[in-house]
Amino acid sequence: MSQHQQLIIKNFGPIAEVKIEVNNILIFIGSQASGKSTISKAIFFFKSLRDELIQYFSQAYTQDYFTPVVTPFGKQAKNLFIKTYGSVLQFPDMELNYQYGNGMEVTVKPSSDHKFTTVSFNNYFQEKFAQLVDLIKKSKTELQHNSLDLFGLEMSMIKAKEAALFQNINDEINKLFNEESYFLFLPAGRSLITTLSQQLDRINRGDRIDRLDRIDRLDLGNEFSEGKGLIKLDYLMETFLNVIDGAKKSLSQTSLSQLIQEKSSESKNPELSSVISLAQDLFNSILKGSYRYQNGNEWIDVGDKNSTLINFASSGQQEVVWILLLIQLLILNQRPVFLVIEEPEAHLFPVAQKEMIDLIALLANQTHNQVLLTTHSPYILSSFNNLLYAYKVGSRQPEQVERVVNRHLWLDPNRLDAYILEEGKARSIFDAEMGSIESAEIDKASEIIVNTFNQLFELEDEA
Repeated sequence: MSQHQQLIIKNFGPIAEVKIEVNNILIFIGSQASGKSTISKAIFFFKSLRDELIQYFSQAYTQDYFTPVVTPFGKQAKNLFIKTYGSVLQFPDMELNYQYGNGMEVTVKPSSDHKFTTVSFNNYFQEKFAQLVDLIKKSKTELQHNSLDLFGLEMSMIKAKEAALFQNINDEINKLFNEESYFLFLPAGRSLITTLSQQLDRINRGDRIDRLDRIDRLDLGNEFSEGKGLIKLDYLMETFLNVIDGAKKSLSQTSLSQLIQEKSSESKNPELSSVISLAQDLFNSILKGSYRYQNGNEWIDVGDKNSTLINFASSGQQEVVWILLLIQLLILNQRPVFLVIEEPEAHLFPVAQKEMIDLIALLANQTHNQVLLTTHSPYILSSFNNLLYAYKVGSRQPEQVERVVNRHLWLDPNRLDAYILEEGKARSIFDAEMGSIESAEIDKASEIIVNTFNQLFELEDEA
């Protein structure tokens, strides 16, 4: 991503008005229902429109549907928005705007009669969209003409040209959205998915949106599907479960330890080998064991003889196992990613929270990755500050700092922003001059607790 992207939200849920510059590392803190999830979902939604457009053009190519008008894609984008948030008609004055840093903008707001939601695209997008439609249409016509009466090797050449066309389209869409990363959202409540991933027959995996082109609401229903006893998941949870399924297929063919050994032995880059080794050490330290997927079951191995099925592992292990696995796989594959993690501290001891931030920083420093976190934990913020400070001091004393903090974990302050959400607005708590998150916000809860203790102490002293 060459230029900063920007999100603006007005009158949506708990948000009155916010403007967020989408930096490489974004941290949001705030009380419950302050809007942290609202913002993280919004950024993820707008970025995910890139993948929706790739899917749209793939279907258009297959179905010979070539229209330069963006309205059909706008409906597809609206469907994704409703799957992400549910019904939003209770917010008649809402407006979400996303600027992609290259002239492209997308806006979500109610229709003028407030009967449905609209997703609109600016002229820059519409012009590029029409150009892509024209390119696909002409290319398919040419390929169809050349494929007449061709068999065998010549037909395979047509398929190769078709594949090259799709790669070209993907590249152009990446440029349009100013984005090349893979998108991954790790929602809060991950321990539920970890245990349910062993019981896929109990989960409703179907599309729960019914005829979204005609209605503008999401019927969430009860926790279980009527008459079927199937557990319903929201869209992001279901997407997360699909990611887990895909990772399991890879891990069923070869173990994580084997993947690590293969990548380390194949790599001719000693820096990458060092990163992989550090990631593995952090993984094992946080999980207090190692992960194994065997014969359709997930295990946590502790030592040589002790193994526990994931269903019976600790709540902390269930919460973090798939964060750890996915980060490890991303580092191994060196795949650029935009990663959202809600509450990475959940069920973790403070030392493990610190190690989790080390692992996230390690990922953030690979292949220009982006990470967005929501958190309530002062340990998370303090851990980030240490890594920011290590970068600052390390620029002058690299060898000395390396002995305290591994250089692969140092965080460039220019890549990070932090906000506190309160009263419907976002206030920056990142001190650009100091290159750190403001300590007053980190210590606020501790001050309240200490003040209460001091008042009680004074009362006892007076008695």
